[in-house]
Amino acid sequence: MFKYSLFLSFALLFVAVVGENSAVAPPKYLEIKNFKQCLTTQKFDTWEGWCMPALKPETCPAESWEQLNALDENDKVPPCPMVKN
Repeated sequence: MFKYSLFLSFALLFVAVVGENSAVAPPKYLEIKNFKQCLTTQKFDTWEGWCMPALKPETCPAESWEQLNALDENDKVPPCPMVKN
């Protein structure tokens, strides 16, 4: 019984600490409906990630675009790099 109580105490402490840590929370843009229609993927060295284009794609709903642009600094999707011709 003591081992169970100790485990439960550690589990609750872990949830309390990690649950408040935004570093482990999923990105806010994932909550925005149709975000994939608004963002672009970009290769960065050895990985690929989402980036925010400078102009709204035609297939992107206006409401989704507004929500993506309204994300605060910590949750903003990084801008897509300018493509050099």
